[in-house]
Amino acid sequence: MDIDAARTIADTVLGAGPVLRPYRAAGHRDPSRWRCGVLMPADRAADDESLSAVAQTECLVEAAGHVRVRVLLRFLQVRRRTVYRWLPEQGRFKAVGSLDVDGTAIASWDEPVEHEMCFEVDDVTLRGAGARHTVRVPGGFDRTELHDSRGALVGQMVRQRRPLCAMLNVSAQPVPAPRPALRLRVWVENRTRAGADGDEVALTTALVASHLILSVEGGAFVSMVDPPGWATEAAESCANVGLWPVLAGPPGRHDTLLATPRILADHPGDLPDSAVDELLRLRDLAG
Repeated sequence: MDIDAARTIADTVLGAGPVLRPYRAAGHRDPSRWRCGVLMPADRAADDESLSAVAQTECLVEAAGHVRVRVLLRFLQVRRRTVYRWLPEQGRFKAVGSLDVDGTAIASWDEPVEHEMCFEVDDVTLRGAGARHTVRVPGGFDRTELHDSRGALVGQMVRQRRPLCAMLNVSAQPVPAPRPALRLRVWVENRTRAGADGDEVALTTALVASHLILSVEGGAFVSMVDPPGWATEAAESCANVGLWPVLAGPPGRHDTLLATPRILADHPGDLPDSAVDELLRLRDLAG
């Protein structure tokens, strides 16, 4: 199985937006930099048709016997970093956009925190009621004092992230086809509550750059980009929402599948630097 290869291409394609996008001090909290694969909290998505809390991928698995499926759910969490200046005359800290410490600018910023959860589903569960998993990410708070070269207190940096809750569902059903095959469905929903906070705060309860890496034992994934003739009709009946599945790993391998919010070709491999630069350029033009 080529899990590592799938991770590499996912990190390259999805990381080009939220992680590598250049910093711009004029808009240090730019929501558009987190636009790719965003699953917003369910309560916020219910109030805005342009937002979604749910993503789903469906694909075909050719399998004559027992199969076991491994699902990796991967996403970024937005961690808020706020910089404060120490005001000695007032005995308090004041939030600032940027603080100069010995010639180095330390900015308030939104940082990505990577998460990866792995779930395995056996054949009996898969073909029966399916498997449901609750995904929980605890919140966090960290405070770091900032001192200059003389040791004097000049400020502090606070990092804070909110708890997240999501639901993952994995199921499969036989499909009518000349060969024995299953329609595998993986569905994920962000069930975090954003509350009454504004869009900028609600983003800290989102699942960003959400994607899936699937692997199978005892079966083989069927290409959804160019399905063989016997599977064409079944492939067309698959419903993908916010995720597009492609075969991962080297050509000829059919045991690993990558489902991302970006449309890729089968067996995408490692993207060259020029492709990453192009993704960045298109991203900046779009946002």
